[in-house]
Amino acid sequence: MSEINTRSTSRRTAQASDVVLRQTDQVRLVFRPTILDNSSNEDASVKGVFLYQKKQKFGRWEDFETIPLTSVKSGEGFKLELKSKELLKLVGEVDSLYQLKRDEGVPRGQKRYIQVTPQLDQLRAIESLDLRILNANMKLGGSLLSKLLAWWISLDDPSTLIEKLLELDPSSLSKLNAALGLGRLKSALQIWDQNKDNSDEEVWQASLTEHSFVLEQVFSWPASIVEGKAYVGGKNVFNKSGNIVDFLVKKRLTQSAALIEIKTPTTKLLGSKYRQTFNVSAELSGSTMQILNYKHSLQEAYRDLRGDQKDLFDSFDPQCAVIIGSTDQLDDRAKVKAFELYRHQFPGLAIIPFDELFERTRKLVGLLEAEPGSEPPG
Repeated sequence: MSEINTRSTSRRTAQASDVVLRQTDQVRLVFRPTILDNSSNEDASVKGVFLYQKKQKFGRWEDFETIPLTSVKSGEGFKLELKSKELLKLVGEVDSLYQLKRDEGVPRGQKRYIQVTPQLDQLRAIESLDLRILNANMKLGGSLLSKLLAWWISLDDPSTLIEKLLELDPSSLSKLNAALGLGRLKSALQIWDQNKDNSDEEVWQASLTEHSFVLEQVFSWPASIVEGKAYVGGKNVFNKSGNIVDFLVKKRLTQSAALIEIKTPTTKLLGSKYRQTFNVSAELSGSTMQILNYKHSLQEAYRDLRGDQKDLFDSFDPQCAVIIGSTDQLDDRAKVKAFELYRHQFPGLAIIPFDELFERTRKLVGLLEAEPGSEPPG
């Protein structure tokens, strides 16, 4: 049976799918099996009846009325002949039911079972030592894992598989969780390495939304995004001049809000030279004033913005950050000095170049990949 459907008929029995042995356009012969707990003989766990059925409207099959054997007169009888092909099919299908009973017992409620192919059966029986071939061929192992995960995600009810995961050694689960986290960090770094010169702000909005854990490196506390492109007040009576911040985030433990404004890695940090130093660029000074204005607007309109969702976030004294430019632009000591002097003048406001932000992520990857007992990466 490529597919077996079962339905409980008592505490000790379950009816399985009909096995179609012979069929024409209007009539068919089926075997209707029942799986049971047999206290006198545990191996004798399947019984059943043969039935003729006729096709009704809309393709529905209906059982013929049966005639009891007590109605047979002298000289009369019944004969049911199975052709060799039909008998072979019956034996194979019933054998699957015996196997189901050995593996699962009598199914409870309504269940659906899909019979594995020989290839999948071989995969199920694979031993740990056989997995060495996957170590030798990481591409093959990665492809297999990807397909298994895609199948798992598609399941309507993955609870059975979750139970199997929970049976693993806790240290194995910790290692798996660390590997997944490390993979996400590396994915974010790959995006950075491939897009250092990308001047499209929407690309960075989407990338940092997808890899929001990178934004946690902005502050010294665990954070989560409340909303991207969040309205933080400021509209007048004509419904104009609203303030939209790139990211409204909050501390996970205290719910305190923070605001993040992003530009691009190519945005200029500094402007023209002024005597022995440099002016900051219009983009940097404008972004600084913009985020401070957003903070003021959020605090003024906080109660209206929060509405009835009192546990959404709190706005006591929101911290702010501007992610902008790249330190590659600071190619001499005077430029470094001008930038550092400027960005440290605003309490509660962090000004972070893109490469500095992702370097913090790279350092975290190094810590996770370091061998136990080894010196942490510099």
